[in-house]
Amino acid sequence: MVTEILAFVLAVSGIVVVYAFTKAKKPVITALKSAVCGISAMMLVNLTSATTGCYIAINYFTVFIATVLSLPGVIGLLLLNLVFI
Repeated sequence: MVTEILAFVLAVSGIVVVYAFTKAKKPVITALKSAVCGISAMMLVNLTSATTGCYIAINYFTVFIATVLSLPGVIGLLLLNLVFI
């Protein structure tokens, strides 16, 4: 049940992101900037994990979420980390 809910939320989030990128004047540049922001945020969280105590494991799923959903995706991963661990 939880997997289906998570898949639905990810699908809706992906549709919203694609819609937002298509409304931009330069959608490819906007998408690349968003992806760089998400990956940078995930790297920053992992670099500061020694002092903060929270980290994001790097695997295909987390990199995909950070790339596609950018900063809100990284925040969502941190919230999932707090809830389930």
